[in-house]
Amino acid sequence: MKSSLISWRTLWAVVLVVVVLVLALCNLESYPATWFDEGIHLLVAKELALKGMYWFGPAVGPTVFFPVAIAFRAAGVGLLAARLTVVVYLLLCVAAFYALAHRLGGWKVATVGTLLFVSSPGINLLRWGRQVLGEVPAALFFLLGAWLWLKALDEGRVWRRRGELALVGLALGLAILTKNQFFLLLPAWFLLWIADRLYYRQATHSAFVLPLLVAVICVVVWYVGQRFFFPTGEYLATRNVEEWSGALSRGILTLSPRRMLDSIKLLTGQDASYAWVLPGCLYATTLSLRRSREGLRWALLMLVVIAWLGWFILLSVGWPRYAFLPLVIAAVFVAQLFHDLTGGYCVPIKELGENIRAGRWDVTLAGRTALMALLLVIVLRPLQGRFTEVLMAGDDIPQRMAAYIV
Repeated sequence: MKSSLISWRTLWAVVLVVVVLVLALCNLESYPATWFDEGIHLLVAKELALKGMYWFGPAVGPTVFFPVAIAFRAAGVGLLAARLTVVVYLLLCVAAFYALAHRLGGWKVATVGTLLFVSSPGINLLRWGRQVLGEVPAALFFLLGAWLWLKALDEGRVWRRRGELALVGLALGLAILTKNQFFLLLPAWFLLWIADRLYYRQATHSAFVLPLLVAVICVVVWYVGQRFFFPTGEYLATRNVEEWSGALSRGILTLSPRRMLDSIKLLTGQDASYAWVLPGCLYATTLSLRRSREGLRWALLMLVVIAWLGWFILLSVGWPRYAFLPLVIAAVFVAQLFHDLTGGYCVPIKELGENIRAGRWDVTLAGRTALMALLLVIVLRPLQGRFTEVLMAGDDIPQRMAAYIV
């Protein structure tokens, strides 16, 4: 029985790795078509590689530009070199997601959650993760930080290992530097600290204060260091102020009923795991209400989702890309919900056949079968769409235009 379990786990691991590698690497230059945002980022990395000049504001940070610039120095300036670099982030992000989901719910939840993560049109991992953008690298750093913190918590020493807590803070800080919307992690982390003090009582103040402090120091050091260590320091300081003030009015702090409705429609529509994101979040909320270490584990992710979606629905411009992180986390919630509703993704085929032959009707068994069929649709139909997009679609018009201009 044990060898059978190992073989099934191995088989699923191989399938998962093959699926992710094919979707991450195939047709990389043509899908998705490059556009304005990626083009600007490529120009910044090019200037950094060829002239040593850094001149981009806070929207996307050094964790994106420096690796791409290094790739340009090593392999020459080109879209393929840049995208291969960010695909490394994509693969690491998937691995970090799997590790976090495995810690929360075991290998079955991790496998199903990863398939949801890769295939969901709402998350759109392949579109954002195969371009020189900040969402996927920033999500990687958050997932690593969350996994490190939960690992320390599960081992009952979250308040003792200051080195691990400092690494958690560094990961959170790098996430914020990579994509400025990840500043929302700070209020979520503060809320988790308050919740533990008032309700869970599973850790000490240092388990929350040290990561928070290191994250803030990481961000401050980068922005202050720009002023003194880059030739463009004065320009960067001015640009950072301008971009933050402009972003506050254009996309971070807006208030529009129409945009609120659009945001809600996205989160409750077919692209969001066929509208199972909301039930998944509600179920995760019930898990987080346990006054135990287990409840605190789920509360970490749930509070990030609450803080982020509160901003996304009420104050943001409602672009689907802005909902990336909460939808990524919700993939774990949906996987865990289906796991628990189906008894661990199990449908006793033999018992089902016996009931059919005997004319018996077992509501529980029928419900599990229907949920498993629904889960297959939720995973496989979007996954087929992702394969079609990557393998069949593609647009090389930007590259042809660039070649024509040159």
